[in-house]
Amino acid sequence: MGKLKNIEFLRVFLISVIVFLHTTAYGSWSLLVNFPDIAPLKIFHKIFIQGNNSVEGFFIIAGFLLIYTLKNQSIKDFIKKKYIRLSPVIIFAVIICIIASFWHAIKLRFWDDILVMLLLNDFGICLAHGTTPTLWFTSALFAGLLIYFLISKISAKKLKSILFIILPVTAYGILEYFQHGSFSTPHKNYMYIFNVGFLRAVGGIGIGTIIAHIYKKYIDRIRKYVLNIIATIGINIAEFGLLSFVVWWLLIPHKQLNCIYFVIAFALLLLVFTFKKGIISKITNKDIWVKLGKYQYSIYVIHSVVGKILINTAWLTHPNFVKTHPYSTISVIIFAILASGYLTYNFVEKPCTKYLKKFI
Repeated sequence: MGKLKNIEFLRVFLISVIVFLHTTAYGSWSLLVNFPDIAPLKIFHKIFIQGNNSVEGFFIIAGFLLIYTLKNQSIKDFIKKKYIRLSPVIIFAVIICIIASFWHAIKLRFWDDILVMLLLNDFGICLAHGTTPTLWFTSALFAGLLIYFLISKISAKKLKSILFIILPVTAYGILEYFQHGSFSTPHKNYMYIFNVGFLRAVGGIGIGTIIAHIYKKYIDRIRKYVLNIIATIGINIAEFGLLSFVVWWLLIPHKQLNCIYFVIAFALLLLVFTFKKGIISKITNKDIWVKLGKYQYSIYVIHSVVGKILINTAWLTHPNFVKTHPYSTISVIIFAILASGYLTYNFVEKPCTKYLKKFI
């Protein structure tokens, strides 16, 4: 199946928000945490503080793509494929951390990083904060995808449908009970069992699988259906309203609301984008987003490593430059992250994936 280019647009938007969030406002390596008195950084903090919900969008898209691209393969082949896809860049990031630790640019958590490389650091009841804590996402993603793939292998269609609904409802229900509408804080295990990252993955990926089933069931009918003027206006209002809400949630300062609102809005946005009946979903259905989207995984994995190294080697040793040139400082970090992501994709992710597919 061909790529849905407007979904790549959504992924590019989400990774952009995450990079700015972690660079300026959130995390021990962010500029604001290390330079709390700089006024422009406080502005960025207000803008991007809700950006952590971008991962909910990634989980939902991952669930959709799991079913959209589902092939008849064994569980063993599925696990190998995901390890080949996810692990090389993570291992590379850990190697960079080990090298940087020799110059005290990064404080290494070696044993936790072993679990990170095995994609087990946020797998179910396990919880390990590696040198790059943002990699909880890759482990939770792998665990969630594996669960829904296993369900998809069940022959009973009715049972699969029930589980695809029960699992996300249960996961989000537990999050609501323990965290009262906040998905990201705190990131911990409750009662030694309920891993917050894992629950976010199960919830989001489950929503994405439901959207994919709806898409595959109705896409042929919708493609043939010619919208009348009222339906055209309605779908365009829906696309504009949902995209505006998502952008508002992630980029506009607002009072903390229940994160389930964002999940619902993003899920509906993804659904209407897949049918490509509105102006926005057609405008964003361009090849450029596919070209840019291929770098998003490498950028995600490497961005916190680059941020930590720059904070500890450059900015903390030259605080006056940061205080007098905050925008230049941010620009340097963003450029370094994007350049590192580009190089990582071309010299690590792409060649390693190609080699491992042939070798394994």
